[in-house]
Amino acid sequence: MNLPANVIAAGRAAVQAQWSDTAIVTRKQKIGNVKKDVEIYSGITCHLSQASKPALEQSDTVATTAAVFTVFVDTEVQLQPGDTLIISHKGQTFTGAVGEPFNGTFSNSVRLEAVKIT
Repeated sequence: MNLPANVIAAGRAAVQAQWSDTAIVTRKQKIGNVKKDVEIYSGITCHLSQASKPALEQSDTVATTAAVFTVFVDTEVQLQPGDTLIISHKGQTFTGAVGEPFNGTFSNSVRLEAVKIT
């Protein structure tokens, strides 16, 4: 569906007006002979959403829980699988790896994997 540019801009503004989280995006890049984390974006506005509650997984040796998170960013932000996101959300910091991005009309979204919460 082709929407007029002004409708898309208004829709993006309405959606993003509700976002209050911020993020830093780093990406592994080869510098000389070494791969280093390079900051690609800093202070971008985003929205962190918990896609599922943690479920208890038990094995013979350990019990673990894993929650699934989705992050929404502006359509101008181009994330790549494997990027690292550091998100500030209501006094907590969520750090994880970016999954496969989905580029939408009003926002782009990605799954946040291997999340560490501090």
